[in-house]
Amino acid sequence: MDDAKDGFRLGDDGFFPWGTRFDAVVRDIGHTGYASREIACASAYGFATRYVELTAPRPDRPVMNVAYELAGTDRPPKDVFAQLVIRLGAPTSIERDDAGPLACSPDHVVLYATWDTRHGTRIGLSLYGAARASAFGDGVGKLYVSWTDIDAAAAPWLAEWRAANARLVEDAEAPATMTSFSVRYGVSKIDRHDPWRAANTALSHPELLDTPAPLARRLGAGDFALWSDAAGARWHLSTGDLTVVLGGPETTDIRVGNIAPARGGGSASIDVGGWSVRCAHDSRSIEGAAQALGRIPGVTVSRYSGSDA
Repeated sequence: MDDAKDGFRLGDDGFFPWGTRFDAVVRDIGHTGYASREIACASAYGFATRYVELTAPRPDRPVMNVAYELAGTDRPPKDVFAQLVIRLGAPTSIERDDAGPLACSPDHVVLYATWDTRHGTRIGLSLYGAARASAFGDGVGKLYVSWTDIDAAAAPWLAEWRAANARLVEDAEAPATMTSFSVRYGVSKIDRHDPWRAANTALSHPELLDTPAPLARRLGAGDFALWSDAAGARWHLSTGDLTVVLGGPETTDIRVGNIAPARGGGSASIDVGGWSVRCAHDSRSIEGAAQALGRIPGVTVSRYSGSDA
């Protein structure tokens, strides 16, 4: 598995370098969120397999994780673990749970091991308690190959995300209009201590921008605001931490929910891309913001309701 540091395999003959976009491998995907696809695959890295599952933060971002469903052979499944130890050395971590009533269940993992390499990749293995059925045939476990170099993966998109933040700072210098709302349950926040936050945001939710400090100081912990730039041309939704510019590829469709109490207490919400706010059922703040959003050109407000079952 020496070439796992450079990329991933679809079968023993098809090789793709790390950094290959998901939509360059899977061309018929039509959404913009988290991307996943299972593809038939008979073998990989010398092991018999059933299929491979590719995942990426979005279709237009790199494949980050590749999971191969291992096929049963005439050798016990734990032979795969032995072969990986021979190739990779002792695992970085290992967990065993092969005793007790669940030890022979296909839904139970009896062994899970990982190997962290020096090249920004991780290899993992999970073995089931019994053969697990799938659309591609029964599998006995999964072999994982992951690209863990988040900075390298995000590098092609970080500059664009930072430029969007710089433009946002300009927009916030003199807003033409700003209306604030308060909610009970808190608002979208960020972990300011996460060293990979910028990279992960650029990979998964590039529409989420950092609220400029002068604007953030005007918003309390439970506040959000609808505001426009000085020209009244670009509209934004902001919490004290996160802002979205409305009308972009991820921020044209605004979802407004009003869920009545049932077993749960109910809620009202606004979601735009990865940005969201929540409040109580029939919240006046959510409804007021929804009506204001409905008057902004270039966006669509869709409503849904139901019961909090």
